[in-house]
Amino acid sequence: MKPKIDYSIYLVTDRNLMSTPTLEIAVEQAILGGCTLIQLREKDLSTKAFYKLACSIKQITDKYGVPLIINDRIDIALAVDADGVHIGVDDMPIETARKMIGKNKILGVSARTIKEAVLAEAYGADYLGVGAMFATNTKTNAEIVTRDELIRICSASTLPIVVIGGINTERLSYFDGINIDGLAVVSAIISSNNIQNETQRMKKAFSYRRSADNKLNLDNIECAVFDLDGTLFNSNDLWEKIDIAFLSKRGYTVPPDYIVKVSALNFKEAALYTKTLFDLPETTTELINEWRNMAQYEYEHNIKLKPHTKAYLRKLKKRGIKLGVATNLPPSLFIPALKNNGIYELFDCYCTAENSKRGKEYPDFFIETVREMQSIPEKCLFFEDVLSAMKSIKQAGAKVCAVYDYYSRKDIPEILSLADSFIMSFSKAPSLYGRNY
Repeated sequence: MKPKIDYSIYLVTDRNLMSTPTLEIAVEQAILGGCTLIQLREKDLSTKAFYKLACSIKQITDKYGVPLIINDRIDIALAVDADGVHIGVDDMPIETARKMIGKNKILGVSARTIKEAVLAEAYGADYLGVGAMFATNTKTNAEIVTRDELIRICSASTLPIVVIGGINTERLSYFDGINIDGLAVVSAIISSNNIQNETQRMKKAFSYRRSADNKLNLDNIECAVFDLDGTLFNSNDLWEKIDIAFLSKRGYTVPPDYIVKVSALNFKEAALYTKTLFDLPETTTELINEWRNMAQYEYEHNIKLKPHTKAYLRKLKKRGIKLGVATNLPPSLFIPALKNNGIYELFDCYCTAENSKRGKEYPDFFIETVREMQSIPEKCLFFEDVLSAMKSIKQAGAKVCAVYDYYSRKDIPEILSLADSFIMSFSKAPSLYGRNY
């Protein structure tokens, strides 16, 4: 099982900077001073020498119960049974690294932008190393990450975030008001004449730093309108199963992007699209009825909310913000699911594309939704997971908070450039408003 990690003081080693005779002494002194995580980074050792050093360092980290991360070299990490590996943005693909190390080891990934951070989380990272925050002598060509970009990354990602690059005790005030989880430190610790004391000093300073102010900022917003499938509901995998069963019954496989395409359509549009694409003999009404029959039981009994959604909805309601639903689902499916999850009564308005001439690929659906909410576009914030629907929301003149969903992951770069805000989870929603990236 993957260990629970304290990222607060994270030593990244560099033998060229150490003040001690050996790296083993430096690592042990840092651990005695309160270092909570060790990353062994070696760029100029042979594989044999790196392996030997890693074995020696692991004896020390095991002695004190501190996790050991190997930088870049998955082969070394696996050979010494390290707790995990850290890779950079230009190293091996994240999903490949995850497959190689398995699900029970820690995978850290470097990130310099919100795009890199979101993709790292989507493809399996366990934590992010964000930087360089300041210029350093260890990486002279490193790109500097601005404070604003760090805030955007922290607002969007649900992963633990450590900052790296020129980190020392005197610079900790720079991070006041930002929810970082730890400090990845190189020279400030390993070059110190008293590594143990300096680690203690840094740990004490970090523990007293000011936490981020996570107050919800919904200035000028009077309505929050939510998509259901993939946004509030963990349900897109159900539709994938339905699509597979529906098409395999007719001798077809699900084409790439089919699920994302039809998710923005109302049932009539989806039936017509599917009928035309596969030249099916059934009428659109027959196709719709078959889909509904396949989904009905699941929506009545098994569909669950994404984590933290209920608490967030209640928070908005308490603040006097009107809540609405904007969905392609028919009421016969979504109303039982809302009731089963205890949130049906929270909503003031339910808008479904079933009653609209066109679905969510067109702005008129969202313009009509705004009217139903008795508001104006500038005062409405829509939560949505599908890119084509987000484009329509923006065309309608409203704001959009993009909600991460697995099935839209390939659209993340374009979503980030379009949406007013982006969240990986509703646990991040309280700090979402305003352009967070």
